[in-house]
Parts: sequence; structure tokens; C-alpha cells
Amino acid sequence: MEITRDQPQPSVGERSARWAVLVFLMLAIVTLAFGLGYLVKDLDDSPTVTNVQNGGTAKPSNGDAVGAAILDEIVQILKTQYVDKDVLDAQTLRTAAISGVIASLNDAHTEYLTPAELKAGALNLDSSYDGIGATVSDSSGVVTIVSPFRDSPAEKAGIRPGDTILKVDGERIDGWTKEQAVERIRGPKGTEVTLDVKHTDGTTETLTIIRGEIPLESVFTEPNLEVIPGESGKDLVDRDGTKVTDIAFINIAQFHDRTVSELKAKLRDIESKGYKGLILDLRGNPGGLLGATVEVADEFLNSGIILSEVDANDKTQSWSAKPGGLATKIPIVILQDKGSASGSEVLAGALHDNGRATIVGTRSFGKGTVNQLQPLKNCGDPAGCGALYLSVGRWLSPKGDQIEGVGIKPDIELPMTYDEYLDKGDIQIFKAIDILHGK
Repeated sequence: MEITRDQPQPSVGERSARWAVLVFLMLAIVTLAFGLGYLVKDLDDSPTVTNVQNGGTAKPSNGDAVGAAILDEIVQILKTQYVDKDVLDAQTLRTAAISGVIASLNDAHTEYLTPAELKAGALNLDSSYDGIGATVSDSSGVVTIVSPFRDSPAEKAGIRPGDTILKVDGERIDGWTKEQAVERIRGPKGTEVTLDVKHTDGTTETLTIIRGEIPLESVFTEPNLEVIPGESGKDLVDRDGTKVTDIAFINIAQFHDRTVSELKAKLRDIESKGYKGLILDLRGNPGGLLGATVEVADEFLNSGIILSEVDANDKTQSWSAKPGGLATKIPIVILQDKGSASGSEVLAGALHDNGRATIVGTRSFGKGTVNQLQPLKNCGDPAGCGALYLSVGRWLSPKGDQIEGVGIKPDIELPMTYDEYLDKGDIQIFKAIDILHGK
């Protein structure tokens, strides 16, 4: 319906609402024009956007399947003819474009990292960093703790897997991404950050955490928590409190460039002592480097497929075990929980599908994407353009099962809440001991 001059003029609120809708539509257009152009160009160096000068026309290139030239023409018209063109801001459009393209993928594992986030150490798997020592996810729409690192300030302050972060230093974080949360929570060692969290039992708590240098040691031979709270110390004990001396225990907290060397040192000791079984604790392990994960799996396998990857062109590549691993015969029970993600799921799937391990616990997180960091360079900003961390493939277990969104199902489903742990001890470790003792 055409609007004539005789109609009442809209109020300020109505004009604001209409302007918001127009901006939203305009940003969606710019999202495709700018975002897809950057993405495609940076990946394959093929031009996708033909600029339209005032009064000019655009002829779509053969590669312009999404009609980016037409969208660019719309942007140019908005710049020259839109009544409120003075509100058009290049940085706002660029940010909206990037966010819009990534949001349209509906992929929680593909994200844009700003130059500041890269500088702050996003995706950094070095041996240490300053912060509280916890991994977070926003895949559920809220910023949630996947797992605190072992012996980290976060763990010592009372942060638990599954905690939802409500506030950072008193500021509500509704709508924040995990990158925004990490940027605010990290900081120099010795400084404080206050987090309001909601635990999985529904209780809320305000925790003040002193940041520290977080060493990324990854392989441990003692349980993370006392098996029997307040009684067992660092010992591996059964449900009666008796020390278990014929079963080895290894906890892999994450996978980084030193994990394999750390693991080999521990396995040589285990091999020399003639243990009858091994508990491999992957609970709360958020993953890490694929290469390290494959090498770790190889220490427990003499043969067989470790994992397969299906790439963007539907091509499959597989990694197979080589003979010579240090622990290829010892019976294994794997412990996992919903905080076990990515590399830990690959390892659990590899050992399970090759008949090397029984899995106890709960279904794992379900992060089965192969991700790659693609630096961006066409923004024209000398300070840098950031990078695209994108999903380039899917991991499959040796039997061909998808991990993404599904996770690894345990052979023995045995959930354990924090209250159950306090009341009964680590029932998952007790079950693993029973299995390895043939009970």
C-alpha cells in the first residue's frame, strides 16, 4: 500500500522501530555482499564482488553465484540515496556482515576472531597462559563452563563442569559469546575476577577468583579428586577404602604439544610394574591438537583405524595405528562425562571401536568438527583483519559413527552428580576398578 502525505506522521518510537527493521534488512544484505566476498576470496582467491560506482552498472562474474554484485549495488544505492545515510558506519556494517554470515551457518564451531582476540591468545595451545584455567562453550546459547583445568584457580574457587556464567565483575553477560567472556575473564596473574555462576543443581554462587599462570600439564597418574572425599588423599582406592595397587591410573586433561612425551614417560613406568589394568580418565578433557590425539591413541593400538575425516568435498582421509605402542595389551576402562569433548572423544572412540577399552560414565560432549584457522587480509586495516576459525570437516569413529552433535555413548551409563560424589565417593572409578577386577 502506498503511503501518501495525507497520512499521519509516525511518532518517534514508530520511526525508531521502522529504522531498526530497515537497518536489520540492510545489514542482512551487506552481510552477503561483504561477508561472502571476504570468505570466498580468502579461501580460493576467486573474485566475487564487482563494485558499483555512482551511476554505474554491475555485470556479475561467472563465480557470482550468490549475486553479490547486485547486493553491492543495493549498498551503493543506500549510501547515495537513503534518507538517513549519515548513520551508515563502515565498521558497524562490517561487524554485522561477519556476524550475519557466521550465524547463517548455524555452526557453533565456526567463529570470527578479532585481531584483539588473536593477540590475547585465542586458540593458543602454548604451555601456559594467564587466566583462571577453564574452557567455556556458548553452543547452548549461554556461556557455560565445559571444564575447569586440574588444580587451576577456577577449580580451587569452586567452578564445576556445566556451570553457567551469569555475571562477570557484576555485569550480566546475557547474549555474550564465549569469545567476549574469555576476553573479560582472562587477565594478568595476581589480579581478581568475580564470576556469578549457576551450578547444575540450580544453586547460584558468587566466586572471586585470583588469576594465575595456567600451566598446561596434561598427563597425571593420580585422581583429580579424592576418590573418597576427605579420606583417600591422592591414592586410588576401592569403594571400601582399600588402596588399589594392581591397577594403573592415568588422567589426560587435554592434548597439546607435550602430551605424547608426558604420556610415554608414564606408560614406561606402568609397563615395568606389570599392572593388570588401566583406568584412563578423560572426564573434563576439552580436546586440543589432533596430531597429539592420534599419537596418544597409537600408544594403545598396534593396528586399526584411529579416526576418519570427511572434508568439505566429501573426501575421506583415515589415520591408522602403527605397531610399537607402549600399552597395546593392558585392559583399559575409559571414564568420560559431558565435559569430554573433541580429541578426548576421538581417543575414546578409537579405543572402544578397536576393542581396546570399555567406556564408563555419560555420553560425551559431541564436538566432532575439524577446525582450521584462516587468517583474513582484505579488510584494508593495517592493524589486522582477524581470522576465521572454521569447520572444514567432520570426524568419524573407526566404525564410521559421527561424533558431532552425538558424542560417544558409554558401554556402562553411570552419571555422577557432585552431591553423589560427596555422599558416595567417585562411583565411576569404583565401577572401573570392579570391571578390571572381573567383578
